[in-house]
Amino acid sequence: MQYGHFDNEKREYVIDRVDLPVSWTNYLGVKDLCVVVNHTAGGYMFYQSPEYHRVTRFRGNAVPMDRPGHYVYLRDAKDGDYWSISWQPVGKPLDQAKYTCRHGISYTTYECDYKGIKASQTLMVPMDDAVELWDVRLKNTTDKERRISVFSYCEFSFHHIMIDNQNFQMSLYCAGSSYAENIIEYDLFYEEFGYQYFTSNVTPDGFDCLRDSFLGAYRTEDNPIAVEHGTCSGSHELGNNHCGSLQKDLVLAPGEEVRLIFMLGEGNREAGKKIREKYSDMANVDAAYAQLKDYWENKFAQLQIKTPNEGMNTLINTWNLYQAEVNIMFSRFASFIEVGGRTGLGYRDTAQDAMTIPHSNPEKCRQRIVELLRGLTTKGYGLHLFSPEWFDPDAKKEKKKPFKSPTVIPTVNAKDIVHGLEDACSDDALWLVPSIIEYIKETGETGFADETVTYADGGEGTVYEHMKRILDFSAEQVGATGICKGLRADWNDCLNLGGGESAMVSFLHYWAICHFLQLAEYLGRTEDVEKYQAMRERVGNVCNRELWDKEWFIRGITKNGKKIGTSEDAEGKVHLESNAWAVLSGAADVEKGKRAMDSVDKYLFTPYGILLNAPSYTVPDDDIGFVTRVYPGLKENGSIFSHPNPWAWAAECVLGRGDRAMKFYNALCPYYQNNMIEIRQSEPYSYCQFVVGRDHTAFGRARHPFMTGSGGWAYFSATRYMLGIRPDFEHLTIDPCIPADWKEFSAVRRWRGAEYDIHVENPDGVMKGVQELYLDGEKVERIPVMAQGSRHDVRVVMG
Repeated sequence: MQYGHFDNEKREYVIDRVDLPVSWTNYLGVKDLCVVVNHTAGGYMFYQSPEYHRVTRFRGNAVPMDRPGHYVYLRDAKDGDYWSISWQPVGKPLDQAKYTCRHGISYTTYECDYKGIKASQTLMVPMDDAVELWDVRLKNTTDKERRISVFSYCEFSFHHIMIDNQNFQMSLYCAGSSYAENIIEYDLFYEEFGYQYFTSNVTPDGFDCLRDSFLGAYRTEDNPIAVEHGTCSGSHELGNNHCGSLQKDLVLAPGEEVRLIFMLGEGNREAGKKIREKYSDMANVDAAYAQLKDYWENKFAQLQIKTPNEGMNTLINTWNLYQAEVNIMFSRFASFIEVGGRTGLGYRDTAQDAMTIPHSNPEKCRQRIVELLRGLTTKGYGLHLFSPEWFDPDAKKEKKKPFKSPTVIPTVNAKDIVHGLEDACSDDALWLVPSIIEYIKETGETGFADETVTYADGGEGTVYEHMKRILDFSAEQVGATGICKGLRADWNDCLNLGGGESAMVSFLHYWAICHFLQLAEYLGRTEDVEKYQAMRERVGNVCNRELWDKEWFIRGITKNGKKIGTSEDAEGKVHLESNAWAVLSGAADVEKGKRAMDSVDKYLFTPYGILLNAPSYTVPDDDIGFVTRVYPGLKENGSIFSHPNPWAWAAECVLGRGDRAMKFYNALCPYYQNNMIEIRQSEPYSYCQFVVGRDHTAFGRARHPFMTGSGGWAYFSATRYMLGIRPDFEHLTIDPCIPADWKEFSAVRRWRGAEYDIHVENPDGVMKGVQELYLDGEKVERIPVMAQGSRHDVRVVMG
């Protein structure tokens, strides 16, 4: 069953049938202001922090689904009939009204055609202003004059999630609202600078600032009494629940079209006045669209591909990069799943996000890397979850308040910020090493390695020294067999191994050492090269000796010495992470690597992607970890956990098996699940955190879109390993691993200011291997860094 289609020309996903089984979301904003919205205009807005500065309220996992939102109601004055431009909340029958939703890149458009009124509402956030614009267009397509009243509606939040949802004895008395000069001002009285505004480009004919006055008693957003009666009541008050509703009465001649702009912004009434003046000029609204489009087109232009795989083209050229960008911009806690209940940076998540897209967002990747370096302890482990402001020497000091507000962001005691080893995750900091190397290779900023950065627990060191501490920490934290300890958890938070030893972390350690050695060799630091080459050899030998089990690599060893993921295990026999990383890291020899990945294919592959482990655990075993208490087929216990699937694609490319890599890629690819939404349910333009596994009745159902490392890793594995286009310190490597039946593919890659028009030919039908390389018609050994602003033709002949 298909609910929508990809419009690649406009870079939109068009939802033609809006009665979706679950919310399909989008993200608006690229700086401090972010709006998370679904296909029916449900969602919320926050400024800088989804936990401490929520602007509009949202009730996730509630009934009706995903309310409230940013709504526009229309009412026909002649017969009193009313509807919303987005299908919900009024929900007109779909055989009476035509609804469409277009999720674009940092904007979403809702379209409605009902009773001769064609309407649209586009939500977007201009790049340079902390305001969400609601661009509303109405057209009378009948031959009669129509009197239509327009009502906006959003519900304001009390900013702080805990206060918003629990502390009603305080929250209901901490906010006030007022209307003056065509602007609603919302005031968080306990916060010195807690203001938002709602205004429009027209002079309203009515307003409501109180939620309960607009909706009415025993009513919901479905049937607001103000809309039903055709007039707002002019409500405002100090205390209570507040909303942003402006009413405008229109008379539309036959064929007439009007455009209204509503503005929901951060700041007080004075800030609202300036924004109202600016965006009452439609030229400025249109310029904001153009600026946003140029911003994203510049990102997309860093790499555009044309391959025989249409799903890969669509995702790599637009949606996969977009998802990865959203993650690096807003971290993981702004979604319909986390709903802002936490804030800050997850160490492992952010390090991987920063590794995947330095070509399209080098500034943000660098910022995240520095924040993570500051969140590293002198011992070499990272703080699993922290707020970067804690360690930012340039963070603005909070303005002195005349009183101690009960709602301010809690300050963290310096002694409590840095957690001990008992709360450290063994993989966290290891991800940062390849992120730094990838950033340097992309940008050529080798001096970054010698920049000085502080440590979380005091002192400072260069970026290069930080990396050495990370590698040394993992070398020290080993168990009885020499394999890295799992500590509180490795990448799989639910596979705790009782604090035992983690195969995945040892392989990840090997991978990080390999990356570091590339930099050390490039910088000519021979002592470090010798030291870490010896470390790498030790790690590789231990991994191959202790972790191999007949046909695959085990997942780990519990603190009581029990091996996890062996041929003798009835449950959790084969695990994806350890086998993929054994190969991807380069630690496994070729023969073992092939047998390990063959086992992954045999035991873990499904039509919807690769299972994390199988068979699922059904018997609780705390020696293994909490994973044994998760329902079979869900999350970490036997689901198709999306994040590690691209590790398997890359591993198969390391082995030179392009057919297998593409088979794995296509299975997880959301594009190819667009016509099976009755099974998938979730967005076909976003990788989801997991897909329900075969040991569950909902096999194939996808859950938790956008905010997952799956997006960045899918992009990284597909472009760096499958298409094989990856930068080095002084040259651009092109080493594809593709299906044998691909005769050719092309790509345009921008790198360090030059543009490379790449054409790959595969005359002999091989999966890997480059026979000849040409630059601007001349045969070369490698593609060097070329002059900024120059354009070059690259021809690659495989064989």
